[in-house]
Amino acid sequence: MAMTVIHATDPTTQALTHLYEERDDVACRLTETATNGDVVRAIRDADSLMMLGHGNEYGLFSTPDSSGSYERLLVSGRHVEFLRQKQCIAIWCHADEFARRYGLHGLFSGMIISEMEEAALYGISTTKEELGEELHQFARRLAFCINHYELGEVPEKMKALDEKRSPLTSFNYERLFWL
Repeated sequence: MAMTVIHATDPTTQALTHLYEERDDVACRLTETATNGDVVRAIRDADSLMMLGHGNEYGLFSTPDSSGSYERLLVSGRHVEFLRQKQCIAIWCHADEFARRYGLHGLFSGMIISEMEEAALYGISTTKEELGEELHQFARRLAFCINHYELGEVPEKMKALDEKRSPLTSFNYERLFWL
């Protein structure tokens, strides 16, 4: 089964490379330089997809422009007709809302705190050090769960792996959904 990974390069989502760096089934990896045509072809050719990075309920962002704004979506509603036929793993903020809007199936994340600004916005007390360490731990654990369990089991398995139960880890580990 061939997997396509779509992951825009960003320091705050770099930990998500743990999800695919040791997989043998990754046939294609796209970054923010991919054109819409590249994305459509890669989705059509894949059996499953892993879409990672920053995003919102409208899709997966590319990288920000010079002002820090996200102007371009790598994956959006225009790709839905191809995504509906695939096994999807989507880890970006509000990916679950995107999936619900379009009736997609797979493993999706809700809001995941990966930056200090997001922690402040959601009232989560943490430090930059904890945030960095816990993002890598979250990604390593998520990779383990994806590789060893059925995708539908992953949300509950991840909750059980949250040994720290800090405000940050509780927030992030509670926001994985099988749809």
